[in-house]
Amino acid sequence: MVDPNSVIVQEFLIESFENLTGISEELTQYEKTPTDSELLNSIYRKVHTLKGSASFLGLHKLQEITHEGENLLDLIREGEVKLTGDHVDLLLETFDACIEILKSIEESGNEPEKSYEDILKKYSGSHDVELPRIDDYFPYENYIGDRQLAPLPIKVEAPVVATPKKEKPVQKVVEKKEEPVKEVRPVEKPKEPIISKPQMKNEKKMTEEKTVEQPAAARQGNISDSVVRVNVKLLDKIMNVVGELVLNRNQILQFANNEDAPELNRLAQELNVITTELQTDIMTTRMQPVGSVLGKFERIVRDLARSQKKKIKLTISGKETELDKTLLEAIRDPMTHLIRNSVDHGVETPDARKIAGKNEEGSILIKAYHEGGQVTIEIRDDGNGIDPDKILEKALNKGLVTPERAAQMGKKDILNLIFLPGFSTAEQVTNISGRGVGMDVVKSNIEKIGGSVDIDSKVGEGTSFKLKIPLTLAIVPALVVQSGVETFAIPQINLVELVRLEGDECSTQIEKLHESEFYRLRGDLIPVFRLSESIGLKKQKLKEKEKYEEDFLNIVILNAEGKVYGLIVDTVLDTEEIVVKALSRKLKDLSIYGGTTIMGDGKVALIVDALGFLNYVDKGHSQKASQMVVQESVNTLKNETDEVLLCRLGDGRHYSIPLCLVNRLEEFEKTDIEWSGDQPLIRYRNKPMPLINLEKTMKLNGTSNLMDQDQKMLPCVVVSIRNSLFGFIVSEIRDIALNEDIIDSDTVDRDGILGTIYVNDTTVSLIDCHNIIDMQPIGQNLKKKTAQANRGKILLVEDSVLYKKIQKEHLSDLGFEIVEANHGQEAIEILKSRRHQFDIIVTDLEMPVCNGWEFVKFVKEHVADFGDIPVIAMSGTIKSRDLDEGIRSGFKMMIEKLNQQAFQEAINNVMTL
Repeated sequence: MVDPNSVIVQEFLIESFENLTGISEELTQYEKTPTDSELLNSIYRKVHTLKGSASFLGLHKLQEITHEGENLLDLIREGEVKLTGDHVDLLLETFDACIEILKSIEESGNEPEKSYEDILKKYSGSHDVELPRIDDYFPYENYIGDRQLAPLPIKVEAPVVATPKKEKPVQKVVEKKEEPVKEVRPVEKPKEPIISKPQMKNEKKMTEEKTVEQPAAARQGNISDSVVRVNVKLLDKIMNVVGELVLNRNQILQFANNEDAPELNRLAQELNVITTELQTDIMTTRMQPVGSVLGKFERIVRDLARSQKKKIKLTISGKETELDKTLLEAIRDPMTHLIRNSVDHGVETPDARKIAGKNEEGSILIKAYHEGGQVTIEIRDDGNGIDPDKILEKALNKGLVTPERAAQMGKKDILNLIFLPGFSTAEQVTNISGRGVGMDVVKSNIEKIGGSVDIDSKVGEGTSFKLKIPLTLAIVPALVVQSGVETFAIPQINLVELVRLEGDECSTQIEKLHESEFYRLRGDLIPVFRLSESIGLKKQKLKEKEKYEEDFLNIVILNAEGKVYGLIVDTVLDTEEIVVKALSRKLKDLSIYGGTTIMGDGKVALIVDALGFLNYVDKGHSQKASQMVVQESVNTLKNETDEVLLCRLGDGRHYSIPLCLVNRLEEFEKTDIEWSGDQPLIRYRNKPMPLINLEKTMKLNGTSNLMDQDQKMLPCVVVSIRNSLFGFIVSEIRDIALNEDIIDSDTVDRDGILGTIYVNDTTVSLIDCHNIIDMQPIGQNLKKKTAQANRGKILLVEDSVLYKKIQKEHLSDLGFEIVEANHGQEAIEILKSRRHQFDIIVTDLEMPVCNGWEFVKFVKEHVADFGDIPVIAMSGTIKSRDLDEGIRSGFKMMIEKLNQQAFQEAINNVMTL
């Protein structure tokens, strides 16, 4: 027995635990790179140190088991034993036993009663070379035992030579004041000592190590004098004191700003600098590299993979990324669960991977890095992925979601169902996973420390978890706002942007639907909530008339795990570093608040939890309302909205050019124009670009600016046709307009005009850009040059005359035969007629009679009749929810109409599948 409270034993335990913490990681790493001799030597030295310390303290079992491990490592170093997976298993089992023994010593001062004979027996059959017995080195009779030990250094590098058990030598310990002596007087050797070849090697190496390492040890004495081990509890206490100092700093700064006292302002600024520096240094002492946690997964992945007969390669990057120690401990268990799930559920068996056309060896990547003031940790595998359909089916069967809710869910929402308590897609329960317990704890534990979990998965390709964790919990930057007479703090980690509406915008920009308010942020309709009303600061709601008679509105746009919403506040005050204080136990159930803080004026402010607030006030109504808004807009939209560029030509009339064909708007000096015969050219992007005289081509009255001698600058619309640029010279570029009416093509009286539209009650001619180019000699040559052989047949479903014309021209240039349909029902009739065999279907989403969603549903339900024809969807705007729903509905790809390059790439990609 030893005294666990003695200084020497405490130092021994700290050093031993540190060595064993890294030794498992090094061993699994060495198994992957068996040629790394430095790594093996490092492992050997740590085991040797542990054995020497154990022998000095009289820890029999620890010394015996480490001695066996050291002998095996020595034979591996000499090349007499080849490392195998069984050897690694045995050594890892040995190190686990060492940790178990150390924990018992730490708790009681005694080694455990367990004999560890099962491990020692494995060593006898783990190699063919005879190993020396432990008694040959350290007979138990030579130990000091339970006597009071002298304060000698723990690390004993010199070997201890002893006689067989029949001798009873006396071990003499000599102590000097200046330098501790590591010498033990050897006893008289027996006449026929038993010394094997490996033993001689061990003694030789240990003697060499003593000679080499003694100067280093002396040097380390100086280094150790400059390092102090500090208890984490003391660091936490210091951090709390610094937090209080930050609060006082904020109050003094606010007081100094309100006083006209130069000396006070100077002292306040000096205090600010000192406090900031102290805060940074204290936080640095708490920061530890995440490698201390990530490195442990080498062992976990290896053991699980071997037990399941899987081949898995683990890659870890970003070990040097630092994180607060408290947070580091908090993410240990959640990450362990995610890793175990990746091995168990994610990566397939070698046979299954081979059938799927993958490498037999699966891979798991753990990557840590700084991003946006946070630490992001990715866990990614290349396994079978997560099937959203199976998840949704399981959730419906278990009653976790309603059918109505399921119909509205996108892919992201479905994947997040795995975080619900009791949810599991495992086919059978194992000792690793499958009981539906764990993923909900992972999410809740990460959220408790202010982090978030994001999941992404592709069936057959793998799954990725992304953990976003704040650098520290103690002091965080926040936006300070005010509603009513109360002050609130919103962590900047959730802040997206600030929006201010003034005057009439307060009534026109805020849309109301089914008692919910929305704001259209760059085309996306997001819910907005009034902070005062949501938390009951105002006893009575404002009347409808009064609500919108406001001079301005401050909207704080927040992001809570991918859900964007707006928070209307009365005043935006400032950004400030706040010290987070935990809520009282009586208020712990209030999920809308993440804690409290003390502001510069001494008042207490509540910290708004972005996700908790949204869950509290939303109740799912905004999502339903948003879906209704989308559905109503689709149902009421009779025709496609065409975006056009308005311009004026030499005849004084207004014309329009399809915006999807416009590349840039330029203005050229007339002196820069060069001529090639009758064709004007301008050097543009290091290439000659043809300039088009629209007046001459369309035979209009009036003179083009190209021919007007008084014009020095030429307004030009650069259009992209057949992957080439052309410059349309105009008299004036006016504006961009939207056309929601049908293009009237019956009034066309000349070539180059596609039809007429009405913009602001004015008739505007729509220019047929493709026709204009084809009418030019250079355009005809380009069409012949870019023409491709027949590549197949495409069914083009589009109700817009403009886009139908543009897409047809584009697809024809790519070498496809085009069959047109004006809406989904007409396309269905064409398919039913079986007159054509289509390679691709390109369809618009918003159409009358039968829209794209309904059409693709019909196509996928009749695969047996028409074949599995890939369907590409087009729309004026594609939102993230459309992408998720589109893939689930059966679309191969979804692209925006204005992106002609993406449209061409999509066609080519589908044809190569």
